[in-house]
This record gives sequence, structure tokens and C-alpha cells, in this order.
Amino acid sequence: MTSPLKYPRPPVELAGAVEAYLYDCTPVEGCGVCAALVKELGEAKAAEKWSAAYDAAAEVRNHPHAAKGWAR
Repeated sequence: MTSPLKYPRPPVELAGAVEAYLYDCTPVEGCGVCAALVKELGEAKAAEKWSAAYDAAAEVRNHPHAAKGWAR
């Protein structure tokens, strides 16, 4: 049986795929809302405000756009 560690370990560095999963998004060209959110995302990442960066990226991914060629 192994004994548990009684000292802290260095932080685990996750692969870039996790960061890409959390913060990558594709804004729609010409959309002012998407452009503002991407700017907010960049500012949050620069300030290392990771929660705000995730929120901005999620908003870009979830921002609704009418499908091209779709008519009512």
C-alpha cells in the first residue's frame, strides 16, 4: 500500500486542447455583437480574468445568427 503525499505538488499543466476548448470561438463576419465580444475576450485573456474570458467565448459561440438563405 502506498502512503499519501504530505506535501503539495506543482500545478498540472494541461494541454493546449483544453484552452482551445474553453476560449476558441468563431465570430460571424460583419456582426457588431461578435466583434465586441471578441474584443472583450482578448481583454479578459490579457488581464488573466479566465472566467470573464470563458463567458465572452461562450457568448460568441451561442450568439444567434440567421442562417444564410433562410426565409420566413
